[in-house]
Amino acid sequence: MSQTTHDQAMHNIYQQVLQRLLAHMNQAQRASLQLLAQRLLLIAGGSGQIGQFHILLLHGADKRSAHLLACLRAVQLSLAQRYNTTFHLRVLVARAPGLDSATLACHDRCFGALFLHDDPRVELLRADAGCVGRYSARAVAGSEQRDSARNAWLLFGHLSQAEPDVLLGARAYLELACVLDQAQSFGAGVDALVTVVPPRQRRRLMAWGRRCLRAVTEVSPGVLPHGVGVLAEGLMQLHGVLALAHQQPSRYLRPGAKAMQVVALDELLHHPGEWASLERMLGREGALPCEVQGPAGLFDPLALAHLQGLRSQFVEQRGYRRGCQAVLKRFARHAAQWPQGQALQDDAKERWLDAYGLGSEQLVCQAFAPFGAQGAGLERFVQRCHPHMRMALPYMHRALQGRPCPAPVSRWLVEVSGLEIGQLRTLYAQAMRPQVQHLVDLLARRDLALRMLPRGAPAARRARR
Repeated sequence: MSQTTHDQAMHNIYQQVLQRLLAHMNQAQRASLQLLAQRLLLIAGGSGQIGQFHILLLHGADKRSAHLLACLRAVQLSLAQRYNTTFHLRVLVARAPGLDSATLACHDRCFGALFLHDDPRVELLRADAGCVGRYSARAVAGSEQRDSARNAWLLFGHLSQAEPDVLLGARAYLELACVLDQAQSFGAGVDALVTVVPPRQRRRLMAWGRRCLRAVTEVSPGVLPHGVGVLAEGLMQLHGVLALAHQQPSRYLRPGAKAMQVVALDELLHHPGEWASLERMLGREGALPCEVQGPAGLFDPLALAHLQGLRSQFVEQRGYRRGCQAVLKRFARHAAQWPQGQALQDDAKERWLDAYGLGSEQLVCQAFAPFGAQGAGLERFVQRCHPHMRMALPYMHRALQGRPCPAPVSRWLVEVSGLEIGQLRTLYAQAMRPQVQHLVDLLARRDLALRMLPRGAPAARRARR
């Protein structure tokens, strides 16, 4: 097939995709697309510049993310038809703690319906354990990178003694900032980030990020970044501060970073019930709505329910089911769509194993956080979860103090916690740099939506233990 014939065939396919998209939208939605096209042309500098304009979309597992992607695709194809050139679209698929097989299958159906895979104007990326690479069913991160991400996540849980909402909330935002910074500098870079996150949430996120940087870097507010791209870069380095808690941090903000605009399109997706026809086209009828899955669908609710279930079962001794139900009640309208009973537990276990290689043993240990303050909670943890190891408690303390002890005891501590022995000794001696502990305390005061938790909550949990 000659190049001309191939180009004509692809043009016909793109035209069919656009026609299908428009056929699954009502008149008001099609009118919104016209306004969106005009807005993007204005931001890009006109039709003559639209071909050099690069857009980044942080793509979640919720319906609103799919609706936004479909709208951007329709506008992209419409502009190409009108001007014979159009903007470049970079789609970053992300979810904390990771992308499960069902979510990947849902994305594949959506991308296939929009014919994204073979379009050179579209880049599909995925985030995995803090790394960014080309989108595929295979994980991006290697074993070494996954081990590093797992250690960083576990270490934060032990340092903060935080509730599950914090572990998949403020802490996860740093990891998202890390992958966002990588995605914006991937290839040719990007000019704009498109989002449907509501204005109040956007302002809260930006203010929180600046507050974290100000608290740790101790610079004046006027020096801190206002743009989302530079802010993501700074937060990425705060993520590194937590991951490498023993090392001195590098410079937080690199000079000369490219500015990235934020294009807010939340007003485009009013009346979610009117998108049912489009959802069928995208193969997303079974996807859960945005409010169930956190901001922009970037957090896995089943993983959160599992953490709360383990905490309820082992720490609070109220039973696994009761802890899970406490999470699901927050999403009562959609409870029937969740796995139930053992199916929920098995599904959630698999997700944590795929994301970080973590089993329930390490998650339960993190919930107790027994190593801090010279192992103040170690006896309670061992008696409740590993009573067969009670006789080895004195040797555990020796291992954590760096004194000679039987090698099997040290190996057991590493296996049950998922952390390295050096990290366990740092926790035991409370030898973290003040800068790191300050950042941990700051993160531990925010929930999944970055709402402020009671100021004394972490201290109260430490006192109870």
